[in-house]
Amino acid sequence: MPEDTLKYKKNKTLFIWAASLTLFFAFIEILYGFISGSLMMMGDGVHMGSDAISLILSLIATIMATKAATKNKTFGFKRFEPIAAFINGLTLLIIPIFIITEAISRMVNPIEIFPNQMLVVGTIGLVINGIVGYILSKANSNLNVKSAMLHVLADLFTSVSVVIAALGIKYFGLTWLDPIGSIITSIIIIVGGLKITKEAFNILMEGTPNGYSVTTIEQVVKDVENNLTVKDIKVWCTNESEVFTMIQVISAMENDSNLQQTIREKISDTINIPLKNIYVNVN
Repeated sequence: MPEDTLKYKKNKTLFIWAASLTLFFAFIEILYGFISGSLMMMGDGVHMGSDAISLILSLIATIMATKAATKNKTFGFKRFEPIAAFINGLTLLIIPIFIITEAISRMVNPIEIFPNQMLVVGTIGLVINGIVGYILSKANSNLNVKSAMLHVLADLFTSVSVVIAALGIKYFGLTWLDPIGSIITSIIIIVGGLKITKEAFNILMEGTPNGYSVTTIEQVVKDVENNLTVKDIKVWCTNESEVFTMIQVISAMENDSNLQQTIREKISDTINIPLKNIYVNVN
């Protein structure tokens, strides 16, 4: 079995476990959030519910990425991964905005909070999120896994905030810790969501992948032969690991039968792009 297939198979199993645990606890946390009156707990439950959906989406993307290329999908289905990451990133932006709005409303019109239930469920959430985070840490990292992990880390941080707020409310009556903690946590989640969304969007727009430079590739091509004119260079990727480049050059040499292969090998040796993903057109 190919190494990539083994990696995806491992990630698939880990995503199933992570999604199941997250979905189960999201239901528990939302229920007890209503009972305790804690916005942080309800917000974390809603966020964990969205995380469960995100993990399921990541699971689907992992399954689809293993499908072979077809006549209609000549690059295969690996772009499902950045699509899933982009959607996951958007949820990391949208849900915190809702929580911030609700937190401000709670600051203006406070409601009664039951810190004991908040503390118990927050502690359980901390354990569950820690387990899910550990599970995903064993996955083979890619943008899809990173976006899922960011959701889990956000939940983990929120669970810590819930526990701290519950203790503050229980022993010191600091009810303002609940909405303030929600706002701070939401801002941190938004910052991480922006990074993932931006990276996924760049892939979907076929932008130059991170760590690659058109200028560097052009210089490598020019080093092959002094009489070469580089007409055009395209660099893109289907996901963060499948990078492609297409190069058009003009050569003044009459005998350039081996030039195309020489350029491809030079790029493959110098830059981290597989030979099979390098296309060179010599005019």
